[in-house]
Amino acid sequence: MSTLFPLRLTPFEEYMLVDNQPAYPMSCFFMIKLQGRFNVLVFESVLRKALESHPLMTSLVMETNGQFYWQNTKIPVIARSPLEDKRQFPAAEGIDLFHEPSLKISICNRNTHPAEVELDGQTNIIFEVHHSASDAAGIARFIEDTLCSYAAQQGFADEQKETVEPTLLARRGTFRLNGHSILRILSKQFWGIFRAWKFLMNRIIPLTPKKSDALKPAADYPAILHRDLTVTETQSVRQRAKQLGITINDLLICAAFGAMKNWQEQHAEKKKGFLRIAVPTNLRTSADNRMPAANIVSMVFLDRKPENIQPVESFYQGIRNEMQHIKQCDLGWAFIHGLTLYKRIFGSFRKMTQQNRCWTTATVSNLGRLFVDVPLPIQEGRVQIDDSLELIGIESSPPIRSSTALGICVMTYADCMTINLHYDSGILTYSDAQSILDSVLQSLELTNGNHFGDRKG
Repeated sequence: MSTLFPLRLTPFEEYMLVDNQPAYPMSCFFMIKLQGRFNVLVFESVLRKALESHPLMTSLVMETNGQFYWQNTKIPVIARSPLEDKRQFPAAEGIDLFHEPSLKISICNRNTHPAEVELDGQTNIIFEVHHSASDAAGIARFIEDTLCSYAAQQGFADEQKETVEPTLLARRGTFRLNGHSILRILSKQFWGIFRAWKFLMNRIIPLTPKKSDALKPAADYPAILHRDLTVTETQSVRQRAKQLGITINDLLICAAFGAMKNWQEQHAEKKKGFLRIAVPTNLRTSADNRMPAANIVSMVFLDRKPENIQPVESFYQGIRNEMQHIKQCDLGWAFIHGLTLYKRIFGSFRKMTQQNRCWTTATVSNLGRLFVDVPLPIQEGRVQIDDSLELIGIESSPPIRSSTALGICVMTYADCMTINLHYDSGILTYSDAQSILDSVLQSLELTNGNHFGDRKG
């Protein structure tokens, strides 16, 4: 490990670092919900082992001559918090990578006595990770390794061979291109130039012109609403997408566009320009199977004028066609290429992140099916971690930025979909956020009415 660090940040990691703002931390959140008897000491022991395999989780950043480097340091402190009915995620303050490692962990249970190591009932474990260190897929891999180690420590499962290779972190961000793949990708990147022009020139409308001048996160940060769908409801969403001839991801993007348009119309927030949704794209290939938690991800951006957002076939097919074109032309690379070029020309991302303009209205992330290949027993779709402990649910949420009021994250576990809505509580009320989530659900035909244009006040 000593030969791996210090490790220079990739352009994407540096962008995530520089775009971290006091009121808008660049934090990703993951929560696993456990039911049964949970041993805190065993968890702490296996956590240390998992962190050795995923060293960016215990790293902080140092700056030398204007360049940023990862430095592996120490095990993060584990906090204990009460399990509250009204609030799933405990209050957070973000992560200062220059002074603390990229991971914070909080264990939430009814029993908060620090001397109690055997916890009964429901235990929620929240992982807050700075986005510079890892994307959601990497965090999920780290959590999976931790749970497998817990099961092995309890004698419930066989000890797993090392599933990741930390030295591979030295080549993250290079994406292992050979001559053939370089020519194949470059031949398609002319479309990327066109999309980059649109990214820079389109006037993006924030959800609301309200701005927060806060110098720290809101007291209720992260403000997250969620809806757990049943198996039947999840199947209904899949059937809805199939009927429209689009993917679930396409359907979610359409629902988000419709919900934003509805909310703006109801609040007289009409302005000329485009609504923009950022969609994370996983760039992992089979060559990354043993990569520890890291950012192997990019972003693509979809723009639509509000007047063109209608629950008609042409709108749904337009989203489908654009997403297919992005995949076929490998346009997920365009954002990575753009960041690399910007870094080489300007040397820093500070000017980009300090511009007083709205780059994105909302983020929509679909993590797909989680923990389906975990090497542990599964009963009724749920992972069994011990004779008396099972994983009953998973939630995740992306960061939100200034002028980006919404972050929607969808994941599926045990054949049930969960929809999380992370909102900026400095400019949106709880009622606003609930109205937007209801509108998304209606577009998925999970509430009364069939189309996002039909929603009543």
